Amino acid sequence: MRYIGIIIILVLCVTLLLLTGCIVNTVIPETAIENLENQENTEEPVMLWSGLGMGLFSTANTSEFDGYVDDLLANGFTDIRLDIVSSFNSSALTISKSAVAIAVGKGVNIIWGVCSGDHILTSSNWATHRQGILNAAQWAQDNGVYEFQLGNEEERCNDDTTLTDIQLITNLKSVAADVQKIFTRGKISYTCDNWYIVDWITAGKGDIDILASNVYMGYGSNKTDLWKTQITNLVNAFGVDGTYLTEFGPNSSGLDYYSTDEAVQATGVAEMIDYIKASGITRAFYFCYKNPFWQSDLHGARKDDDTYRLLWNQALLNTGPVESTTVLTKTTTISLPDTIALIPK
Repeated sequence: MRYIGIIIILVLCVTLLLLTGCIVNTVIPETAIENLENQENTEEPVMLWSGLGMGLFSTANTSEFDGYVDDLLANGFTDIRLDIVSSFNSSALTISKSAVAIAVGKGVNIIWGVCSGDHILTSSNWATHRQGILNAAQWAQDNGVYEFQLGNEEERCNDDTTLTDIQLITNLKSVAADVQKIFTRGKISYTCDNWYIVDWITAGKGDIDILASNVYMGYGSNKTDLWKTQITNLVNAFGVDGTYLTEFGPNSSGLDYYSTDEAVQATGVAEMIDYIKASGITRAFYFCYKNPFWQSDLHGARKDDDTYRLLWNQALLNTGPVESTTVLTKTTTISLPDTIALIPK
């Protein structure tokens, strides 16, 4: 018995020596290594701000317009505001309606409507324009328009004698009540000139669902912080859901009036987007994707030569929140094999 005890002790000692003199080599399956490497290198993509829309001009070249819409959709833009054409211009309306059909067919949320265009509004022709608005509202209702606009900066187009600014605002609020009975598939909005925001605040928006505006950092050689006050006033008066920007950009006269340096232009756009988002406004439309030929590269993110300004990637795209950019470390849990091989040193 004594010898058996001694033998047991010797076996235990040898086993202890083997354990202390060896290293444990854990063999990780290849698939586990691949999964770990994939997790280490994976980052969530930075997303486009969900409230960022784009202004787009309709064009008689339907294949060209089709390509523009595809490009915008591919880059995350699902809300597009088409140029608001004159109710008096039947040929422009035909082109515009064709563009609406193309965009709606691709699933775009289209903001569309009519304005007075280059026609000066008077007490005499208001009734004609009013009927044009009602006709357009019915067409919008029947053709999938997401949001109908009663006009765009009409305060610039009244004669100020037979049709004053106050009367114009009253007329627009009146026609809105009738449009509400026609266009029931979405919201009704109106875009006021940014210099008339105060007038609309005083008058109230009545039956207009959303009182929007076109706000820029400046115009021509004028650069001020007035744009911030205008945004703040809109939010304070109508709430974050009762207003938005149908156009925004560094300069209403053209990007080169702000700076000829594209990097500086991009910084200006990014500053505006940051301020707009911080204000609580849920939507804003950059003006614009590409200028029509008669405006030649004034504001477009996409230039006449079909290259993109720096502001396209540096300011417009990737404006949304990053879901996660944390790189996982090797402490990630993995599955070990059933056996552990002991390898002596």
